Amino acid sequence: MNDGYEEILVKRGRTAGSTIMKAAIIGITAVLIAVGIFFFNPIFLAAGLALALIAYYLILPNFDLEFEYLYVGGDIDIDKIMAKRKRKRVASFSKDNLEIMAPTGSSHLAPYLNDLKVRDYTSMDPDVRTWTLVYGSEKAKEAVCLELTEEIAKDMRRFAPRKVFFD
Repeated sequence: MNDGYEEILVKRGRTAGSTIMKAAIIGITAVLIAVGIFFFNPIFLAAGLALALIAYYLILPNFDLEFEYLYVGGDIDIDKIMAKRKRKRVASFSKDNLEIMAPTGSSHLAPYLNDLKVRDYTSMDPDVRTWTLVYGSEKAKEAVCLELTEEIAKDMRRFAPRKVFFD
């Protein structure tokens, strides 16, 4: 019998903005180091090396993202993996707090998404089917976009038949 367990790894695609930002950081670093070397200016050289270290350890790993969904019996945990070096739990959702689940862009989501900010944990590939899940409690509601398989969607419908829509 299927226990409702699945792991999904989703690699975040590169956007034009992230590519431009990455190139700008690398370009500025290279210019600072070059100016420091050619003009024997230790201030520019130190600034370029400091920017290179900060970029390598803090900024550039955020451009190489993967999301791992762990689905266990209706509950979903989402981890963010940065540059295949660092893992961080970004969200956990319980089936008890699910208000609605439908494909992204569905008309069933319209009443829920008016005031909510949607957190996107997908690959940003327009050809992949994504699902929007709205979770709520007494304090707050939040919407999440995920790339779930049909098996997970069917299993979620088993736990909450009136809250999961396929159209």
